[in-house]
Amino acid sequence: MNASVIPDNIQGDPQAAAAGAAARLRELTGAETHDVALVMGSGWAPAGEALGVPEAEFPVTDLPGFPAPAVEGHGGTVRSYRIGEKRALVFLGRTHFYEGRGVAAVAHGVRTAVAAGCKTVILTNGCGGLREGMRPGQPVLISDHINLTAASPIIGANFVDLTDLYSPR
Repeated sequence: MNASVIPDNIQGDPQAAAAGAAARLRELTGAETHDVALVMGSGWAPAGEALGVPEAEFPVTDLPGFPAPAVEGHGGTVRSYRIGEKRALVFLGRTHFYEGRGVAAVAHGVRTAVAAGCKTVILTNGCGGLREGMRPGQPVLISDHINLTAASPIIGANFVDLTDLYSPR
């Protein structure tokens, strides 16, 4: 399968697409499950390097449904680390909605991480802000968001309670 092309089942059955990508992830990493996923956005590659030597590393295009990143600064690499007793899955780069691949393709990485066993997913990004006193490169935690795209990866008879969307941890 040419993983640079988004398979139809991401749009029609995104959970099945994620399960297929997670199965391939198990083959490529040799790990039956992962505990946590980190999705590293623009400028976050050095944080991935700080985790040490990965047990497995491969192009994201080796996973079904993952195209090569179109954004400069996104490496297009997946890494698997053992950190103590935990397994960490690190995506260096991701698909963006403005790339025109649809919202299901944007959510595919998170769905795949969850299908691979991740109970915690940490998303990072480079962003702008309006708050005075904030400096470029300063880490912040997101506590709320406004979706101005009118697009949602939630399809069908699914309801997600967003009351506690952002972890208090």
